[in-house]
Amino acid sequence: MKNKLLLFLTFTLGSSLLYAQPDFSMVGYAAMEGEGSFYQKGGTTGGADGEIVTPATFTELKRYVEDATTPYTILITKEFTTDTPCFVDGDGHISTSGTASTYGEILKVGSNKTLLGVGNDAFFNRIGLVIQTQSNIIIRNIKFTMKDVPVVKSGENKVIAWRDGAEVVLGDPDCISIQADKTSAKTDYGHHYWIDHCEFFNENGVNKDRYDGLLDMKNNVQYTTISWCKFHEHSKACLSGKGNSDMYPRTVTMHHNYFLNIQGSRLPLQRGGTYHYYNNLQENCQDGYDLRSGAIAYIEGCYFKDVKSPVMPSGEGEGATLVDLIFENCKRIPQEYAEEGVKYDKLYEIPTSDYRPPYTYKADAASEVPDIVPVYCGVGKIDGPTFIQIVDGNKEVIAIEYYDFSGLKLSAPMKGINIVRSIYNDGSVEAAKMVIK
Repeated sequence: MKNKLLLFLTFTLGSSLLYAQPDFSMVGYAAMEGEGSFYQKGGTTGGADGEIVTPATFTELKRYVEDATTPYTILITKEFTTDTPCFVDGDGHISTSGTASTYGEILKVGSNKTLLGVGNDAFFNRIGLVIQTQSNIIIRNIKFTMKDVPVVKSGENKVIAWRDGAEVVLGDPDCISIQADKTSAKTDYGHHYWIDHCEFFNENGVNKDRYDGLLDMKNNVQYTTISWCKFHEHSKACLSGKGNSDMYPRTVTMHHNYFLNIQGSRLPLQRGGTYHYYNNLQENCQDGYDLRSGAIAYIEGCYFKDVKSPVMPSGEGEGATLVDLIFENCKRIPQEYAEEGVKYDKLYEIPTSDYRPPYTYKADAASEVPDIVPVYCGVGKIDGPTFIQIVDGNKEVIAIEYYDFSGLKLSAPMKGINIVRSIYNDGSVEAAKMVIK
């Protein structure tokens, strides 16, 4: 006998919010198909063509994430660490006493992957991601930190891991690094990345070189969107280009991100390439958006509060168009935004650019950014309607959730490929792919 289906629509957002939930769909360069060697049909699709998996252990996580090309949608439902304890001293070096920590790790992400956090619990704790000469990757709704990761000083700090009963020195203590120099930076490339609704942090009050970047990009990597992310409690946040010779034509959209208590710089530091930087919020930071050698940008609808230098030129061939920006209690600002009668420490003259974003989008007014971005950025914000289903038997489905392959939760399945996530009364979860023609 067929069971009756009972549907109840509920919403997770409270009535006290001033603004309706924004559209969290992919926007910007990641949504473009690209061309030539950088072509990706349909834009960034991640693991849409593959199996849905839910790793329970770090070993399983590593196997799925590091598979070179097999498409996977990897559901992250909990905190992952290496579970190998250690102690570190004040500089992060391995010690017999001090701060209790765990050994670090770095996962090398393969092409055609979606890493999708479920709810509020997805957390990579002292586990960094390196995307090296790979393409078509989506990372959503996951928290990252390298706080207290053990390091060794080898020119620059490097992560110490524990593998096969021995310490192993790995790479930089970045939360995420996207790069393309596996063989040679002159020939390697990567493309199509969407980093969305993630949280990145370490700690202030330590040596600025204790950790590296929160989200760094180097070499010839293109078609990237970084959206609705929170970056906080750190020194060197987001690097684009590792030196003045790294002027590859990176194409990046950064929108609705929140930079809070970055007591250093790089929000981002951009060398070369073209950036569309809109509706971002910087608050209580030091050096903000740093335009270096050959950087071209369209900076729009952003709000800067209590930031020493929100947007800075370098005199190295950069250019930017500035549209609808608000500076609150900032002492070093672009000359065209200076208010009469206000004393500033420095006024910057930023060269203009004729670059305009080559795609359709909708920007919020800068005045609305402080009310919108902190509420909707970071993890746990992409939930929406939930459907409840009652079935016969001892094992009862208490919730069914539908997602598209970008990870956006749907009110109902749509035409095409959907992820169906079933939650049972015994706590188990099953995910499956459903195709509606």
